[in-house]
Amino acid sequence: MIRTQVVPIIWVVYSIACFYFVRPLRKFSYRALLTILPCMILILAGCHNLPYLHMKSVMIISFYWILAIRLIHLIVLSPERSSSLRSFAWELLGLFIPIIQCESKHSVIFDLVSGSVKLLLNHWIYRWFLSCEPSDSYARMAMFYVWTCTGTYVIDAQIVLVRLITQNRYTLLPFNNYPFLSKSIREFWGRRYNYFVHKLLKDSVFEPIHQTLSMSSALAALTTFFVSGLLHAHVAVSALGATSPLSSLMFFLLQGIACFLEMLLPVTLPRPIGILVTHIFILVTAPLYVGLYTNAGPNFFVLNAPLLSNFKWIPELPVPQFCSK
Repeated sequence: MIRTQVVPIIWVVYSIACFYFVRPLRKFSYRALLTILPCMILILAGCHNLPYLHMKSVMIISFYWILAIRLIHLIVLSPERSSSLRSFAWELLGLFIPIIQCESKHSVIFDLVSGSVKLLLNHWIYRWFLSCEPSDSYARMAMFYVWTCTGTYVIDAQIVLVRLITQNRYTLLPFNNYPFLSKSIREFWGRRYNYFVHKLLKDSVFEPIHQTLSMSSALAALTTFFVSGLLHAHVAVSALGATSPLSSLMFFLLQGIACFLEMLLPVTLPRPIGILVTHIFILVTAPLYVGLYTNAGPNFFVLNAPLLSNFKWIPELPVPQFCSK
């Protein structure tokens, strides 16, 4: 197996070779074979023997999958999109530098206060998880959901910094847009949760296969959730120690099926009821994937302390003395 330290260099060389030698090929099947197969090999090589339960392992796997998805998009599905190596490189790597024009209606002070509140809540939940035994109870997974969402205080700090430096001309793409307010599964995954992955999957999976392969929007959406499921299934097995990838894949397929059913049955529920139904569905299906994190218990959280968690000057909220079973 190729040493993982060499894999990033091979990715660079291979990407350049794809631009000059694979992209100009007229036959779709040739481009697909010469792009997808090497990408699979490089993903497996780069993610070989990663340590379990480390967020670094999760990030490495995600990074290689994102790179592969984008490369397949630019070489196989949309070879005409880039006319120069420079534009190709920006299309390939631009997702990792998500600087956008600032159109926020909120002030920098709002972002700063929001990030501070998230920091306090995130550290409080983290210390609570350290004191609890492994469990995949719904209460534990709900807390993990809040912990994940409040962990974006790091991005909020970066947003404040970029806005100050550019005098509000630019900002960073936010990670979330208040996912707690989602009144449907489509709204949750499409407009509120994890903009970064959503933008990647929309630009590089949904739209290209919808247009290039003439798939219906419903089938293209299901395919997009399937690709997302493959990524997370790999994370489950290689980074979280899951014995099978099927449950993680099933979680994302269920989300895609739910979105498909919402398209077929466009029933508009009152917002409070819609929010409740949406989060009940996500919570009920969460054990298929999120349960891998909460079942790891303190072992996972000891290895993945949030940023600034050791700073004594940050106020500490009292940790509850109970743990859900």
